[in-house]
This record gives sequence, C-alpha cells and structure tokens, in this order.
Amino acid sequence: MAATNYTSNNNKEKIIKRLDWIRQDFTLTPAIFKAIVEGFKQECDQGLNTASASGLATMIPSYVTRLPTGHETGIYLALDLGGSTLRVCAVQLLGQGQVNVTEVRRSITDQLRTSSTIVFFDWIADTVAELYALLPNQHVARDNDASPPPQLAMGVSWSFPLDQTGISKGTILRMGKGFTVTDGIDGQDLATFFLEAFQRKNIPVVVTAIVNDTIGALVAHAYSNPQARVGFIYGTGVNAAYPEKVSRIIKLNVAEWQDTATEMLVNTEIDIFGNESYLPLTRFDRALDASHAQPGFQPYEKMMSGAYLGELVRLVAVDLVNDRELFDGHVPYLLAQPWSFLTAHMSEIEGYSSDDHQLVVSRVTELLQFADNYTPTEADIDVFLDICVMVSTRAAGLAAAALVAIIEQQSFKPDQDIVVGVNGTTFEMYPGMPQRIHRALEQWFGESIAKRIKLEVARDGGSIGAALVAMLYQEG
Repeated sequence: MAATNYTSNNNKEKIIKRLDWIRQDFTLTPAIFKAIVEGFKQECDQGLNTASASGLATMIPSYVTRLPTGHETGIYLALDLGGSTLRVCAVQLLGQGQVNVTEVRRSITDQLRTSSTIVFFDWIADTVAELYALLPNQHVARDNDASPPPQLAMGVSWSFPLDQTGISKGTILRMGKGFTVTDGIDGQDLATFFLEAFQRKNIPVVVTAIVNDTIGALVAHAYSNPQARVGFIYGTGVNAAYPEKVSRIIKLNVAEWQDTATEMLVNTEIDIFGNESYLPLTRFDRALDASHAQPGFQPYEKMMSGAYLGELVRLVAVDLVNDRELFDGHVPYLLAQPWSFLTAHMSEIEGYSSDDHQLVVSRVTELLQFADNYTPTEADIDVFLDICVMVSTRAAGLAAAALVAIIEQQSFKPDQDIVVGVNGTTFEMYPGMPQRIHRALEQWFGESIAKRIKLEVARDGGSIGAALVAMLYQEG
C-alpha cells in the first residue's frame, strides 16, 4: 500500500505519534523475531521428547512414513468430519500430480450431535453409500448379489483430539464443538465405529488411514510436487507438519522400528505453541485474549490467524476513537461490537487497488458505516488503513517465524528447493500475504537461501491428502 498522507487532520501530529507508539509494539524487530524462532524450536524439541501424545499434545506422530511420487492412479475415498460439516470425497488419481474429486457434503445437525454412536455413524455410513453409488462401476452390496463390489480404501480426516497409535488406529479423546453423543464416545477406537457402521450398511469400504488435515495438506502437495517438505495451514487457524526422524520421536516405541533413520510426518500442533517468555504480546493481544471463551489458550494463533486479525484491528481503532483521535470520536457500526470486524473486511480493504485515493476513501467509509451523516476525513481513513497493514504485516512475520523453526528442524542439500505447501484462506486470499511472509523469510535466511524457499498453495488435505494416505497404506 502507498505511503500514508495524513492531510486535512487537525490532530494529525498527535495521531501520527500515537500510531507510531502502537506500531512499535506490533513490529517484529530482528531480536524479537529470533526469540520467537528459538522459542518455537525449543517447543518442537520439548514436544518430541514428551512421552505421551494424549490430551493437548504437540509434535504428534502421524505414522505416515511414505509420500506419493505423483505417478499413482486409482480411486480412493476420503472422509472429512469437522464441527459443522461432513464431506465425503472420491479422489481419482490420474498420475502426473493430477486428480478429479467427486464430493458429497452434509451439514451436521444438533440432533446428530446429541444422538447415539450408532445413529451418528450410521448417518455417516449412509453418506458414504450415497457417494459410492455415484462412482462408475460401483454398487453397494445387497443380500442377493452374486458378486461383491470392489472394496475401496478410505482415509479419514478427524478434526477432533485423537490419541493415534497407528496409521488407522486412534482413541477418541473428546469431541467438543457441541457434540455430546449420548452413549459415550470418549476412549473408544475410531476405526471400529466406522468398521461396524459400514458392515451394518453393507458398504465395501475400509478405513486404511486416519490423518490430521495438516498432514493431509503436506501429502496432497507432495502428489503435485514430490519435493514438498512442509505442510502449513494458514486460515482461520494455523498448524504445520513436516517429516522428522523416528529416532527423535520419543512418543514412539523406537525399538519397534528397524530403521530409526526413517522419517515420519509429525503434526506439530503449532497453534498451541507460545508463551509470554518470547511472544511479544501487546495490550491489544491481552484484551482479545481476555474476551475470548478460552483465555490463555493458543496465544500464538490469536496473534496471527484469520479468526482474530479483524478483532485486533477493531481493538486498536476503537482505542483511538475513544480518545477522540480517530473519526472524531465516532464509532462506526462495523466496529461497534466485539468480533464484528472480520479479517475478511481487512482483506477487502487492503485489496482496494484503485489509483483514485478518493474512491478508496469512499469505499472504506461505506464499508465502516457511520451514523448521523458523519463523514470521516481522508486522514482518518488513511490511519485505519495503516492499522490494517500493521496488524496483517505482523501476522505475516509470525507465520514466517514458525516456518523458519520448522525448516531449521530439517536438513536440506545446498541446491535443494525448500517446498512449503500452504493451505488456508488467510494465505490464499489476503492481499500480499505470501509476499510478506517470503520477505520475512528472506530477512532471516538471506537472499540466496530464500530463493530456494517455495511457498506453494496446497490442495485440500482433508480430501486429496486423506485419500492419498489411504492409498499409500491400503495394503497395511
């Protein structure tokens, strides 16, 4: 965005000085950036050396030790269950990194969230059967069928805490997100629920893999680019995955592995990294955290993910408005209520690229909506634009700090590309976000190494990635 011109503002010197003070708190200096990187690396090592992967754990083993080559073909299924939506996909691998996806999507009702396990998983099985019937040369088995239909492998992306003990084995820790299944689901094996439901419905599908969406994103991107070494989710939330040597993952029974140099994909759960010893929390970060339903939880994510950036901008702007330094004390409708200003609004505002400054001012004024026919000055709008840029630029730096830590957990040859598959709306849709992240990486690594770092959009891990892992482990 062009340099700000604070004209026509009676309080311009005061607000420039005030905003500069705030900007200092949001600036990631080289020393602060280094502290964050070192803090993340320490948390990676601590997570790797923790004996348990249950509860709110980090550095969780995925049991995925293979990556696709991009040449695989065939049809494989994926099931992606989130808090509000069930997606069941048939992924046709075409080779050369190409895929076709057929999808059935269903909303999860409150009635299903509070049903029995049989009702809930039978509903899932019915959705799988609906998808299966759409596939060419497939049919669901009936009692009088002479020849059973071919069995398909399925990968499950389960968006709830799971104590995973194998590629297709995992104990459900808790559901949350409004799920209160009446006959008890906690502590039960997830794959068994699917197996029994598919048997009740005579559906020829077997779950061969359970994956986290971050693992799925890395595997999905490896199908189109086999050099991928980092999977990064940067949307409403944030997470990351990368391959780690089995010998370093203490959670595993290393004695069971013949080759401890084998690499296994690790789900870092980097969203729960971070503490006050190295995160530069501002008073606005603390205010956001205090107003959140889970104060003290996920401090890093609250500073930089798509769920929170809009509220941070709102808190800064309202602070200036309350002191009558912005909008002459008038609070626009879009900033009046907590969590009313969204990251999507920031993205829209920063996306205005018109050379006509008056047009940009008009658009932002219309978006914010002021009462009593109040019209903000151009200087006011410029200040608000600066607040958006300030918050989003820090977010990019925080994302880069996580990537630095994960890249430095690995070893790369001097001429090897460092390929990062990134999935998520904050990365993909926010104007200039990839460039800002890469700029921060270049400031850390230097130009020669930064040229080798490729931030590439990864395809959906919940469908393509889960299906690919199902394919990789269909025989064991």
